[in-house]
Amino acid sequence: MPLVGSFPHTFTFTELGGTNNLLPGRPLEQSVPFTPPRGAASMAVLRGFGGAFIHPNQTLTQRPLGQFVVSVGLKSGSLVCRVRLTDENMDDAISIWVEAYVAFIT
Repeated sequence: MPLVGSFPHTFTFTELGGTNNLLPGRPLEQSVPFTPPRGAASMAVLRGFGGAFIHPNQTLTQRPLGQFVVSVGLKSGSLVCRVRLTDENMDDAISIWVEAYVAFIT
């Protein structure tokens, strides 16, 4: 199946924290629409991701990151990214970036 194009996108999730703001297991989701080339099939690809705990002023803080889950997929003509925070200290501010793209194949 030849690759006939792609649609790259970087998702950024910045949550400033606070008591009960980032409860463990709380999913965060963003989506962006795309238009595939005529006759092409689409496939979501996760290229990379990273995350860091930050201070409320969005500067980096030193602390163990804990865990988060990242997934990408397609839904109704949109590239969808979902992150789920799984650390016990979810009141801390966090920034997560996800690089994904849609590959168009024929």
